Amino acid sequence: MTYDWTRRAFLRKTGALSAGIATGALAAPLFAPFNARAATREIRVVSNPGLENATLNGLMDELGYFKTYGVDARIIEVPGPTGPFDAIAAGSADICMLSGYNLVLTRIEQGAPVKIVGAGMRKCALTIFVRPGSVTTLAGLEGKTIAVGPQDGLLHTLTRQMLKEKGIDASRMNFVDHGSNDQCFDAVANGAADACCASISHLNGDAGPVALREGNIWQALPHCVFQTAYASDSALRDKHDGLVSLMAAYGALYDYLMSPASHDAFIDARKRAQKRFDAASANAIWTFNQTQRPYARDLSLTEAEIAYLQEMDISAGSLKRKQAFGAVADMSAAREAAKRVR
Repeated sequence: MTYDWTRRAFLRKTGALSAGIATGALAAPLFAPFNARAATREIRVVSNPGLENATLNGLMDELGYFKTYGVDARIIEVPGPTGPFDAIAAGSADICMLSGYNLVLTRIEQGAPVKIVGAGMRKCALTIFVRPGSVTTLAGLEGKTIAVGPQDGLLHTLTRQMLKEKGIDASRMNFVDHGSNDQCFDAVANGAADACCASISHLNGDAGPVALREGNIWQALPHCVFQTAYASDSALRDKHDGLVSLMAAYGALYDYLMSPASHDAFIDARKRAQKRFDAASANAIWTFNQTQRPYARDLSLTEAEIAYLQEMDISAGSLKRKQAFGAVADMSAAREAAKRVR
């Protein structure tokens, strides 16, 4: 993907954001063009520049799904957990498809002109890792130090929710902010923590920490949607057709990711995105996609799924009250997009 850096213009427009963006011109498709009216206006798609997102952005470029589904898309990369949401709320982007930001509902409650429009990865690709020979059950973590990243962040919230649903008192554990997902894993490997919540990408590693059998969050929290897609109210109003085409393209990408045929393309995209390619990590993620099928070609979410996320946020203290489905979500584009995916 070719990038045209426009950092100054972005910062002038968004003010508070302290990050640059990259815009990409997409390659030609590998498939025949989609026989429907192409999107007539550019859709600004924002994501974090992390490895997982970079891999999927690279795959989208390589496979040409934007062109296939008639999408005029511009990829914008903004770092930081809040970066993509801030860009959309500020009017500098239209939609985020690839984000694990867990305060979307909180920001909407606070008045951000944004709606949840669908799902990215549905199943939580996280598990609990412990030092070898230490504990074998979640209950055994009582009194232990658990690396989870920032307080009330994604890792912390999901770990507490899992313990709650297992009937285990999380207040008996010492949660510590060791930074990012990978940094939390390293904290256990280095002896700075007894356990951590970290990505399934570490499942094939030989760094020392081992997965706790009860700690697979995708199994412990089957009703929790890991990644929500969200868009600005103005994009839903003014660029609806473009959003439909965009979401159809992502539905096709997700369907492909879960197929055995995706292996070589996924690994190649990962190699391009990672400075020092980690084959064990890449294959752990690809295997998870095959065995757990964490995506869906239909990106729409149900009222029950949104309600679960609200209840979890209320329990965590980040949300004050439940709001009506229509006040926080709009699945019209996702439902129409599902009909176009082939």
